[in-house]
Amino acid sequence: MKSLRIFLLVLCATTLAFAGDNEFRGVVHAIEGHYGVRHMHIPLLGFAMWFVRPEGVSGLKLAVFENFNGPAEADDVTRVVENSLGPGWYPFVRVRSKNAVKGDDETTLIYASPAGGKLRMMIVNVESSEATVVELKLSERAIKGWLKEPGEKAEGQAGHRHHADD
Repeated sequence: MKSLRIFLLVLCATTLAFAGDNEFRGVVHAIEGHYGVRHMHIPLLGFAMWFVRPEGVSGLKLAVFENFNGPAEADDVTRVVENSLGPGWYPFVRVRSKNAVKGDDETTLIYASPAGGKLRMMIVNVESSEATVVELKLSERAIKGWLKEPGEKAEGQAGHRHHADD
């Protein structure tokens, strides 16, 4: 799960965030209140987000909770998140995994809210000792491109190309 966190931090450092989104704040405050934790402050994150924007992403917000004492049941975090989201948010992906060797549980929830030619996504990832909340706004053009050729888009953005003889 460290790779997801690194990806999210890199994506966050290259995006412009918009202030004043009630749903994002609602989810963050609900987690803080329910689990008795505070999200950490990432120095200069807002400043960094003013310079570079990935194609199709018009906004991104990030909250990271360290030293998180995760829920005993995965359904608990689902209830907390769903109760804090407003109308118009729909479950998109729910993944729950257990690592029998380490005894770690991980829950990833993705909710989508289509509105005004954009798709807002709320991504909540909870592990036994940390949690991350990300909201991003994707343009209709980017969504259509990703749906049309998802592999090609991913390869192009990563700087990799597959050739027919590979």
